[in-house]
Amino acid sequence: MNAQTSVMDQRIEAERIYGWITDLCSQEGRLVAMLELSERRGQIESLGHLLWHSFGAVAGLLQEIVSIYPSVLTNDLSSQESQRICAAIGLFQAMASDPSIALLLIRCEFISYLMPMLKLTPQTRAVEHVRLSVLGVICGLLKSDQKEVVVYFLGTELMPHILHNLEFGSSMSKVLCAFALFRILGHEVGLSFVGNTMARKMHLIHTLARVVYQLTLEVEPRVLKHVVRAYFRLADHPQCIELILKHLPPQLRNGYFCKEKLPGYENANLELAKLSCKLANKEAQLKKGKESIISRK
Repeated sequence: MNAQTSVMDQRIEAERIYGWITDLCSQEGRLVAMLELSERRGQIESLGHLLWHSFGAVAGLLQEIVSIYPSVLTNDLSSQESQRICAAIGLFQAMASDPSIALLLIRCEFISYLMPMLKLTPQTRAVEHVRLSVLGVICGLLKSDQKEVVVYFLGTELMPHILHNLEFGSSMSKVLCAFALFRILGHEVGLSFVGNTMARKMHLIHTLARVVYQLTLEVEPRVLKHVVRAYFRLADHPQCIELILKHLPPQLRNGYFCKEKLPGYENANLELAKLSCKLANKEAQLKKGKESIISRK
């Protein structure tokens, strides 16, 4: 009897889910459907696939996103609008978390619909929720660890937005932006994009230095971890290493974050030790190379 009841409950729940997905096509039932699905997105297996392959579901969600543009243009967003748009973006995040669908989202340039929302400047709770939702989708796409995703993002305005929010955003925005930056630099195409232009190199290295200083005032170990990893990765680019050695923040040189009982940074030692070791080796290689050139002359 219990097994039959369980099967019946699963069938009823499945019918409710399919009903909500169908309601995404309807303007009248869309809000409730988005909220219900968004709330359960961690519990519904293969929700991303169900949404992507359901007729009209993606189109309905895109209509929801486009409808918010007038408020984006006026740089003002109400809490009701924020709740609605975050529910829609949350469902796109469910799709972005699936590697196969992530590529399809990139190829149809879906992310271009979300980029305008990163231009919102008010530091209100409503705007911050939207900002975090968009960054969540971007990080979900980058988690797929596919070169095509990184190449696409490098052709958008994402990098300037990431660096701006890394320096001036909220604590959670900084965490997501630091993660996104590290993921982009992790690919050779991302490292080359940054390292082959002096303006980009200087902008990035100076931004990272300012962020490191901020971390002495506002504790955020997750940001420090990804910032240190970004420096570690940048050191692999021959045109970046000299700039890093010249502009490396003193807090990373003098072991500030490794001090005993420094709140929040108890586990920073290992990451910082790896960075120090790598920079020391790179510096020694540079010195040896210069001496070799001089001896030839």
